[in-house]
Amino acid sequence: MKPNDKTWFLIQDFEEFVNHARGLVFKVFGESVGAEEIDEDMSTIYHSLSKLDLEEMDRTLPLEECLLITKQHIKIKTNKKTKETEYYINDNILFRLLESFNTRMVSNILNKLSNDGLLESAFDEEKNDFIFWIKDDKTAPPQETN
Repeated sequence: MKPNDKTWFLIQDFEEFVNHARGLVFKVFGESVGAEEIDEDMSTIYHSLSKLDLEEMDRTLPLEECLLITKQHIKIKTNKKTKETEYYINDNILFRLLESFNTRMVSNILNKLSNDGLLESAFDEEKNDFIFWIKDDKTAPPQETN
């Protein structure tokens, strides 16, 4: 049977799953290839990260943030027999979860660059979003051209 949105998978180790998922997002973000081109599984990718990569991942995509994000996406149930919490996921939720990790990582990177004074930012009411530009003492925020 081919997995789909109706096929649910039990996550055996919640924190380990989250670590491997964020490792995948971190690796794909840093590579010039898409996730579909990586033929390693999530555990192989996470364990292949260097100590420096792991430190950078902890700064840009902290485990604590990812645990909270994951709990917002997955299905959480209490096993009636064992009274233990069980975590379930399907393909659709996994895709949305990885997108959320990527969005959070980009946001954290932009925030750090802004805090370090390397980027300037402003809120664009027309776009209803923040815009960023490289800080240059001689320039003002970019102007839209039509």
